[in-house]
This record gives sequence, structure tokens and C-alpha cells, in this order.
Amino acid sequence: AVVSTQSGHYGRGGKRANVDTTKLRESVWYFTQQLLGVYFTDFDYGLVKSMLPDNFKDYISVTVLTPEKLQEDNFRFTGFTYSEKVHFSLIMMESRFQATFCYGLKALD
Repeated sequence: AVVSTQSGHYGRGGKRANVDTTKLRESVWYFTQQLLGVYFTDFDYGLVKSMLPDNFKDYISVTVLTPEKLQEDNFRFTGFTYSEKVHFSLIMMESRFQATFCYGLKALD
């Protein structure tokens, strides 16, 4: 279950109001998990390709895998407000936490 992508929806997408961003937020969540080697059989990964532009996927990759290499240029993907970019960053970090936590629990098993 993707708890963190289900809450916090404030009905905006960029400068547009009344936009359902659920699929976009889920794409960010599952792409983050995919980068860390966690795959879900019930998620359509084609959605990631259609919802996330390449520069956004690059930003997610750098943020999740090598955050120490983040530069201002990575944050310049367009179409989103700064608050939305922060929201996406929080989703990425929550998803990363869940994936690493699951790996830790598996190691204890």
C-alpha cells in the first residue's frame, strides 16, 4: 500500500486547479522503489514512462541514489510549482525509506 501518495492531495497540478495527481504521485513512488530494486506485480510500470518526463526521472534518480550529487540544474524540471517539487521530494524519501526498511527486515529474517 502506498500510504504517502494517497494523502496530501490539494487538487493542484502546476498552475491548474482541480487536478487529480494520484497517478503522478504513484508513478514517483513506484519509480523510486524500482530504482532500489523493489518491484510490484500489480503496478503498470508503463504509467511511469507516460507520466514522468525524462528530466523528472533524472531528478528522481539523482535524489534517490546519489543525493550528494544534486545540483540546482537537477531541480529545474518544468511544469510544477516549488511546493509540488518539495512534495515529490518527500514522496521519494518516504518511498526510499520503505524500500530500505524492507531490505533491513529481510536481512534479519
